[in-house]
Amino acid sequence: MTIASEITRINGNIAAAYTACNDKGATMPVNQNSANLATCIGTISTGGSGGKYSLLERIKDDNNNEIGTVSGFFKDANDVEYAVVCLDAQYRLASQTWISDTGTVTNLTNYNMNSAGIDLITNVYTDTATDNCTKILAWCIANGYTSDSVSHCRSLSFIVDGITYYGQLPNLCELFYVAANHIAISNADTGKGSYPSNDIATWKNTWTSTQANNNNSWLIGSNGTVGNNNKTSSFFVIPVLEIPNN
Repeated sequence: MTIASEITRINGNIAAAYTACNDKGATMPVNQNSANLATCIGTISTGGSGGKYSLLERIKDDNNNEIGTVSGFFKDANDVEYAVVCLDAQYRLASQTWISDTGTVTNLTNYNMNSAGIDLITNVYTDTATDNCTKILAWCIANGYTSDSVSHCRSLSFIVDGITYYGQLPNLCELFYVAANHIAISNADTGKGSYPSNDIATWKNTWTSTQANNNNSWLIGSNGTVGNNNKTSSFFVIPVLEIPNN
């Protein structure tokens, strides 16, 4: 494959992603390039389907403590819809690695550079953050690795309506929801003043639980674009809860 043919192939995939965005009612940018694709995807409505929770609703645990904000809605392969709750600033990590060394997490899907955006907006991506994190931790235990970012998320637990939910490192789709609504989420977080480095009003390079390849995993960069980076790099960690929206 020549460099020219590879560029043509990538440009074709970007064009296909924009076509899918347009079909889903996204706000289309003047310049339909890779740099603007994440922002365009973020304008697609993430509202639920008349379930229990509403977009940007503040969530309390059973002790009446506010813990986070509904940032969007995600459906798994069984068509079960979850309210994705972006946990407040106090539960985030300013910087942490994905895993302690590179290696392919077996049974965890690899989404390559060309498919990630298209899969996201055409509902092909159905791997929940909970499933991703379970696979990451199981693989680390079996192979003598650690995942400080996922372990931190899983260390968080909350009882909501009598059910215990654990924090998860969001998948790529879920982090899009957080990024698309990050200003509103920041404004709703009443405790962020005590954790200024964890405020998301100014977006930072932020990890997802979605794997790209042997060496890299996906993140949403500080400039709003989707990228992947070495798994041993340290980036912002925003835990979420996946609560069934019924």
